[in-house]
Amino acid sequence: MSLLRLYLALWVVSLFCCGASPALAANPNSYPSLPVLVEPAQTEAPAVYAARRAALMKEMGDGVAVIYANGEEDGDGYRQGSDFYYLTGVVEPGAALVLAPKERTYREFLLLPNRDPEAERWTGARESIGGALRARYGFEKIFRTDRLLGLMLDLASRSSTLWQVMRPEASAKPADLELYSQVSSRMPGVSVRSLGLSLARMRSRHSADELALMQHAIRISEAGFAAAAAEIRPGAFEGRIEAEAERVWKSAGARRPAYASIVGSGPNSTILHYPRSERVMADGELIVMDMAAEFAHYAADITRTFPVNGHFDADQRAIYNLVLTAQKVAFSLVKPGAYMEDIDRAARKVITDAGYGDYFIHGLGHFVGLDVHDVGAYQEPLAAGMVITLEPGIYMPERNLGVRIEDDVLVTDKGARYLTDGIPREAAEVERWLDQQTSNRSQSGNAR
Repeated sequence: MSLLRLYLALWVVSLFCCGASPALAANPNSYPSLPVLVEPAQTEAPAVYAARRAALMKEMGDGVAVIYANGEEDGDGYRQGSDFYYLTGVVEPGAALVLAPKERTYREFLLLPNRDPEAERWTGARESIGGALRARYGFEKIFRTDRLLGLMLDLASRSSTLWQVMRPEASAKPADLELYSQVSSRMPGVSVRSLGLSLARMRSRHSADELALMQHAIRISEAGFAAAAAEIRPGAFEGRIEAEAERVWKSAGARRPAYASIVGSGPNSTILHYPRSERVMADGELIVMDMAAEFAHYAADITRTFPVNGHFDADQRAIYNLVLTAQKVAFSLVKPGAYMEDIDRAARKVITDAGYGDYFIHGLGHFVGLDVHDVGAYQEPLAAGMVITLEPGIYMPERNLGVRIEDDVLVTDKGARYLTDGIPREAAEVERWLDQQTSNRSQSGNAR
């Protein structure tokens, strides 16, 4: 274990041992062993990604495929596209991966953009192609991206099927199809086929190391919730809640939030993707906090609804308990072979039968993994190793009252297990926990 990873583990343990989450201390499986990570990119060993590429090429059988590094810049820097990251662990923008399973000797090629010395003075030096770079990424063949079309033409001359591996988006023609059009215009007779959900299925069935990374992201997220909960009180600013959670995540090694944090009180609790966190909380309101960290590219996704003054009133408690009951019913159905749509229907029935069906306006859950809304075959049965969210909610703008409870759930061999077991869900336990966080804050302030 690296010194950084040891520090992070001790830091998170110390947070929870100081009263942030009694549930964790009683859970011997709270801290599965993390895989060895290559810092600072937080990637696994090259052999992990090579095995994934081999599995994908087995799905292809023959032909050629290109997968682009279609990442995006955000406030925390460049985040690599998840398909490309899953198959390579490479975090450079502008890269491409080419797979050709029927080639005799070299079946995988990594292509990186040309170096730009002037740009590197601003953004940092990039390594030249050589033995060190090949060893770091686990590729024998690394070229520059200006060779991509020529490489594709050469490979397609021996394998005429061009595979679309990445799932297309509706907004624009996919980059791989643009490249395949160029190949087709120069080489008649090639065909383009879709690999369908093959890569999505692979990504949705997580290995033990992936689950350890996700669990770590969850533990960091829970520590952020504990710190943020200590700041909840009438007259406090929503933004303080968000900032406190994100401060804890980043100090524990998370590079970014897993998604834009949603922190809304009173009327804002009824806005599903409330983006601003700019309101002052008032006595007698609820606050919905949908926020979590990303660690080593893997996401957590957690929502809790807390009373601003620390105690639910009778109406709030009734709605909260209804949402919690719907989640419990859903959880009881999660197991291998179950379908997401059946689990959704059962949870929705609980809320609809109570007369609040029109106020449950979103789906029950989604896959979680490299993306917070991860890929997966949603119309196919669940399988062990998948992680899904269960997040029923009720939103009543006319009463300025919104409630959502969201947890990450692992599908096990025989059923399911909550991964997000470090923050209470029962109303009475929530109240006691909030009181504990407030007490911890006061004691900390007095100590200073």
